[in-house]
Amino acid sequence: MSQNKTLAKNSLLLYFRLIVVTIVGLITTRIVVRNLGVSDYGLYNVVGSIVVMMNFLNTVMVSTTYRYIAYELGKGKEGNVNKIFNISFSIHLALILIVILLAETLGIWYIRNYLNIDPNKLQDAIFVFRFSVLATVINIFSIPFQGLVTALEKFSVKAIIEILRSVVKLIFVILLAYYLGNKLRFYSVLMAIATVIPSFLFIIYCTKKYPLFTKIKVQRDVPKYKEMLGYSGWIMIGAAASVGKNTGTPIIVNYFFGTILNAAYSIANQINNFLILFTQGLTEAAIPQITKNFSGGNNKRVLNLAAYISKYSFLLLFLPALPILLETNFLVHLWIGEIPKYTVLFCKLMIINALLDSLKSGIPAVIQASGKIKWFQIINSTLLLLGLPITFLLFKFGYPPHYSITIYIIISAINIVINIILLKKIINFDVKFLMKTSYYRACLVTFAVLPLFFIVPLFNESITRFIITVIFSILYYVIAVYFIGLEDKERNMIKSGLKILKLKLKISK
Repeated sequence: MSQNKTLAKNSLLLYFRLIVVTIVGLITTRIVVRNLGVSDYGLYNVVGSIVVMMNFLNTVMVSTTYRYIAYELGKGKEGNVNKIFNISFSIHLALILIVILLAETLGIWYIRNYLNIDPNKLQDAIFVFRFSVLATVINIFSIPFQGLVTALEKFSVKAIIEILRSVVKLIFVILLAYYLGNKLRFYSVLMAIATVIPSFLFIIYCTKKYPLFTKIKVQRDVPKYKEMLGYSGWIMIGAAASVGKNTGTPIIVNYFFGTILNAAYSIANQINNFLILFTQGLTEAAIPQITKNFSGGNNKRVLNLAAYISKYSFLLLFLPALPILLETNFLVHLWIGEIPKYTVLFCKLMIINALLDSLKSGIPAVIQASGKIKWFQIINSTLLLLGLPITFLLFKFGYPPHYSITIYIIISAINIVINIILLKKIINFDVKFLMKTSYYRACLVTFAVLPLFFIVPLFNESITRFIITVIFSILYYVIAVYFIGLEDKERNMIKSGLKILKLKLKISK
């Protein structure tokens, strides 16, 4: 199977996962909010944010493990995957001890002294926190196995396991509705179990399917340990910045505005996360090929993948984002019912930020594959981390909560420009090709759909307007993408594909 066919197949598998996970996730969130209540739902999410904040070391090793395993696979027979797997496994065992230590010291200390919650909920918060830490520790243990699955491009396995996790969560949430005791504690236990199950499945699959890769051996290659830890050191800066953006902000919001605003932030973030999955499927399927082609010396393919992945990520994300942006209020009310204040505005701003971030989807994989990540991580991470103190100061001076997201929109726009410069400086990337292929087309499509944001508000909000807006905006967008978002060769490929499909349908009849 050619690399393009493999990429297409894996993307379709991941998008099938996306559809199932999105539908189940929307249903799950609605049930949870109604059963826990807005305040407890906000409490659960802010405590979970603390776990993720302390778990940023795990995020670091996800990227490191995957990169080195994929790089070894790209070498062919000369690669030693088992060696990299065992070094990664040893490092993760050490990380588990670090996370437990941080959780039981800094984590508990923060909850007892700074978490803005009802004093009567303190013990509940600690209970939720400890079960979240337990699930996190088991997930860290499975990271080398997950990295192996991704590097081998076994996305069908990954899709099945993640779909199963969503279904299990839905079943557990339904059980929550019938539980008469402390629903918050019960929910935290159920979510911990739902998180642990996929981790065990990844471990079982890899040990059974790839015993040579996963055979445990003590590795004494000190230089390789140093190399991977050195690489992870630079990744750590980026991970800390990303965690700061995604989880530090809710903590600051909680400090100034309480758990009700955390619920609004979390609901908006749920929608944002579902949308981002539209780009993750394509990006996730392409990253192994970028790394393998780079290690194999196929720079032309690396260039094409990076440029087109950035464009397609933006175009795919904008497809569901457009009707959601046009009908945010109606959609959130239909989904949740009672809408906490600022939820709609949070949602719109997060989607805009996600669209900007999607324009650089192909860039990090190229930089990480090259191994020249020092300045890329330092500059990008410094900008992201600046968002936290700026947000804190704005809130201190009385600015409204939505400024926390506005700051990151500005930072994302600046990051796009900086990434282009860094790409040219670090590996002499063909920036003109990237601009022409990706950013120019994305801008054309964006300008083409802007009139819809002035037309839709002219009509009163209703179910009729919602249905018409969704159908018309999607059709309008698809036409705009076809004629101005794609190049001639891409349109010709679509025409050829449709002809082949039509021919197959005739033969089957």
